[in-house]
Amino acid sequence: MLSASSTTPFRKYDVFLSFSGQDIRHSFVSHLREALCQHQINTFMDETLEIGEEISLTLLMKKIEESNISVVIFSKSYVYSHWCLDELVKILECKDSMQQIVLPIFYHVDPEDFQELKGSIGDALAKYKEEFMNSSDKVERWSHALMEIAKVTGWDSKNIKPESKLIKLIVNDIWKKLNQMTINDFDHGLV
Repeated sequence: MLSASSTTPFRKYDVFLSFSGQDIRHSFVSHLREALCQHQINTFMDETLEIGEEISLTLLMKKIEESNISVVIFSKSYVYSHWCLDELVKILECKDSMQQIVLPIFYHVDPEDFQELKGSIGDALAKYKEEFMNSSDKVERWSHALMEIAKVTGWDSKNIKPESKLIKLIVNDIWKKLNQMTINDFDHGLV
């Protein structure tokens, strides 16, 4: 798949997957990644790193910048990962500054909890406010990012069954968006 956009320079990846690995890496995420790969959509996830390359937050931030689309998969453990929340802040920065497309997936979680910062989301943020008393701006950035992402149209797994249908819808949407980017590039003489 061509990875270029008329409003941004050539990017290395079509898709960056942001997720908390402990509960969905070997289930939903593995199936989604496989479907993306079958459509030749160049996808980055943390296991895409070269052998010997260390995972660091700085490296992940660079990979986000190198992607046309960020897919954020919210699961029960997402908000309990500092790395995931830092990734989310960076993803939204890239959405604003680089016109990156952001697609949220609410996987067995309630999108309303993100909009209103309630339920387990509210509990996690309350814990972080205590834990990060000396850097409350960090928790504020996370809170703001969670509320902002809830405003973006995405998918809610409880509304689309079975999961294979959900994955097919996601992949088809990503495919269309990437092809539209390529068409825009041809129209503007960039490819």
